[in-house]
Parts: sequence; C-alpha cells; structure tokens
Amino acid sequence: MSKLKDRRKQISEYTVSEVQKELKDLRLKLFNLRLQQQRGEVKDSRVFAQTRKDIARLLQRLTVLENE
Repeated sequence: MSKLKDRRKQISEYTVSEVQKELKDLRLKLFNLRLQQQRGEVKDSRVFAQTRKDIARLLQRLTVLENE
C-alpha cells in the first residue's frame, strides 16, 4: 500500500478526541513551517501541501463523526 492509502486508513479509524488532538498538532506544525519559511529554512515546500491536505482529511473525518 502507498503512504497515502495508509494515512487515509489511519485517519478513518480515529475517534473524535484523536482527530481533535491530531488537528491541533498539524495546525501547530503548519504554523512552525510558515515561520521557518520566513527565515529561509524550509527545503521541501511539498510539506505545506501535505500538511494542509492532512488537515482537510481530519476535518472531513470530524464532520463524519459528528453526523453519526
């Protein structure tokens, strides 16, 4: 399996509290990446897109859990 499929499967098994904790961690990671970018320390700009996509996946999972 690819990393993306593994990540999707992992997120689909999260509970509400796990989603909220992971969401908080990823938002902090994105904030720190932006700070590093301003200082010129970011070498791989793909990390931004990957982090934003993970945040979107978690938000979608949170919506599904809240509607159940």
